[in-house]
Amino acid sequence: MMFQTTPDKRGTIIAAAFDVFINYGFRKTSMDDIARAAGMSRPALYQVFRNKTEIFRAASMGLLEVLGHTARKAFDSDKPFEERLYDSIDQSILAVHRKIDATPHGAELMGVNEEIASDIEAQWCDQMVEAIAAGISDAAQRGEIAIHPTGTDARSVATIVMQAMEGMKGKYLRGEPIEDDVRRLVAFVNGALTAGLKDS
Repeated sequence: MMFQTTPDKRGTIIAAAFDVFINYGFRKTSMDDIARAAGMSRPALYQVFRNKTEIFRAASMGLLEVLGHTARKAFDSDKPFEERLYDSIDQSILAVHRKIDATPHGAELMGVNEEIASDIEAQWCDQMVEAIAAGISDAAQRGEIAIHPTGTDARSVATIVMQAMEGMKGKYLRGEPIEDDVRRLVAFVNGALTAGLKDS
């Protein structure tokens, strides 16, 4: 289980459905499968969710909320800024890709997520921008980096980072690893922001 759910009927369903989707894929999963995994009748399931798309969206929202929190938490460390930035991306984006990749239906689930939960993914990208921007601002306040000599601000830098991550998605979906690309991206951002220390 990659996220914690509320200890009520809704949370039980989302947790059970997540495991079923991972094991059987979205398209082959039925409401009966989810009801069985949640330990309830199908009518009881329909009292909470209308269909499996609604359940998938709820599971996506729950997962992405946790990942947004994980991205922020990665900056609460004594590691150098470059490592904190990499950890934030690794623990909130790369880690979930690795877990989903290790499942039999990873590619399908990624495609379904873009198809029926793209708005939730967009909200998550906004959360990631805010998390990274906060980490950059904090590092600037500590004197580790200098933002203003670059002619931009923390949110703009964070947006560039996330746009670069979006650009890597095609490579990832082709089954190619992107960890080295992310390392280079983080090193470039760190280099640009620490170079500004000389002029600040």
